[in-house]
Amino acid sequence: MNDDRRYRIAVWIVIASEALLFAGLFALYASYRSEHAAAFEAGVRADIQWIGGVNTLLLLASSFAIAWAIHQVRGGRPRAATWSLAAVIALGLGFLGLKLFEWSEHIADGIVPGIAYAGPDRGPGTSLFFTLYYGMTGLHAVHVVAGLLLVAWVLVRVRRGRIDRERHLALELVALYWHFVDAIWVFLWPMFYLMHG
Repeated sequence: MNDDRRYRIAVWIVIASEALLFAGLFALYASYRSEHAAAFEAGVRADIQWIGGVNTLLLLASSFAIAWAIHQVRGGRPRAATWSLAAVIALGLGFLGLKLFEWSEHIADGIVPGIAYAGPDRGPGTSLFFTLYYGMTGLHAVHVVAGLLLVAWVLVRVRRGRIDRERHLALELVALYWHFVDAIWVFLWPMFYLMHG
């Protein structure tokens, strides 16, 4: 088995394990939502809707940008690929900035995870909803940070000529991971921003 195949298999194993982790969290959310439907619907309404929508657009645009970077590298245009990867980083940082702003707004209103919850009482399950909200969106944010570090790494490699028309597996694998992180958000967005009855 050649090294390229090994790297591809390793990345798919990482993605599969992360997908299982999020699948378990999605199942937990669904179970508690069926038990505390009113509180979960009220919790979704309490989230800042426009931030969820803008963050979705930012991540979708970043997925396009990283795919475009691969296209540029394959076409022998490293400068354009570098700009595309810089756009991915800017869009990802924008996502994180908006997420931090939303969390800070919630914290200011006493909407925090766990037993420290001091926000509006929306019935049984209110603090549970926000515990899942912080836990799941926080875990996703950690994955975004990891993805951004990987994108920065391949950007440097493109600039130095270590990723080029013939050698671009690292960029493809980082893009695969980035698309996975974006896909997870596509599931989180309706769960925490859209499903309010």
